[in-house]
Amino acid sequence: MLWLGQIISQISLNILSFVLAIEVYQLTMSNTAVSLMLLTFGLPAIIFGVMFGGIVDHFDKRSVLIFCNLSRAFILFFYFLFSAHIFMLYLLSVLISIFTQLFIPAEAPSIPQLVKKDDLLSANSLFTITFYLSTVIGSLTAGPLLRVFGSQNIFIIMTIFMLLASFFNYRLPRLSASKKVKFEFYIINFVKPVYEGFLFIHQHERIRQSLYLLTFSQALMATLVVLAPGFADKILLIDLKDISLVVMGPAAVGLILGAFLVGVKPNNILRGTIILSGIIISGITLIMLAVISFFNLHGMIYAMMFLLLVLGVANSFINVPSSTILQEETDENLRGRIYGVLTSLIGGFSLLPVLFSGILADVVGVGRTLFIIGIMVFLIGSYFGQKRIRIIY
Repeated sequence: MLWLGQIISQISLNILSFVLAIEVYQLTMSNTAVSLMLLTFGLPAIIFGVMFGGIVDHFDKRSVLIFCNLSRAFILFFYFLFSAHIFMLYLLSVLISIFTQLFIPAEAPSIPQLVKKDDLLSANSLFTITFYLSTVIGSLTAGPLLRVFGSQNIFIIMTIFMLLASFFNYRLPRLSASKKVKFEFYIINFVKPVYEGFLFIHQHERIRQSLYLLTFSQALMATLVVLAPGFADKILLIDLKDISLVVMGPAAVGLILGAFLVGVKPNNILRGTIILSGIIISGITLIMLAVISFFNLHGMIYAMMFLLLVLGVANSFINVPSSTILQEETDENLRGRIYGVLTSLIGGFSLLPVLFSGILADVVGVGRTLFIIGIMVFLIGSYFGQKRIRIIY
């Protein structure tokens, strides 16, 4: 039931991301405006991520999942009512992000309560596969759905999906915290979980490293989403509605393939080696995408699609092992607030690369922006490799 709810809700959110990126780009023809749209999703993470993580640890996670999905379904219906007003698109994006910050520390931390510890790596591989499978489905269907239903009625489809996800969450068993402490809405009860979460992270290096790596991988994918409309419009010269098939589709397929490969890896391959490989491959792939884009050849579109697939594989090499370590090393009663810190980190540290990439793409072009980001990512991977620092054992 968690698996089905995850797929359906993520399909809805991925269609939403695609539709909003297209709508904003068509209205403004600006990569920076698309960056600002993504920032409306990131800013609430900074403010509410850690706080909500601490709150979730005191409640039945099943109830939290149901409440969040019903709330997001309600907001999606308001997108339908105000789809022609760009200010309302930004405002509603902030609201849906707030409820998502409450949803995240209730979803992934539920996995250890549903599977045995020995199955966590496989379970997280499945979680990542289905997470990105929903990205594939959402990305590939968003364009056709836009053509069939239009930019307004498509929000009704997303609302129905979110209501269906709520039904699957309703079928879950209770997922209460092992230590039942009544949560009272006093300031100290909001501040204390935040302090406890950061203290735990400070005392556990492997947790801290995993959080940084997960933040890095998510920021990288957010940057790709920002550049996707301009990449399709200026380099690939394709209809923006085809972004789902040509740009986001291959990357999402790569994410699934990478998650599968990590799940079946031989035991003698260290997780740190996989993560380091993912960082270096990501940098090289971005550089190659930029170099090919400089030639501006229509026949290279399939080569670019292949590189986007490789980029997805590399991202999973970073994401899956880091997620597994995060869950293995975290006490059950702290998982919610640790994931709250994660969402805050992703929201906070994604702001700069997301905004930077959008502005830079408007100034120097998408191709050069990809090249600059690729060099930066490659240098990060090379630094750890040359220093022979084993990021995570």
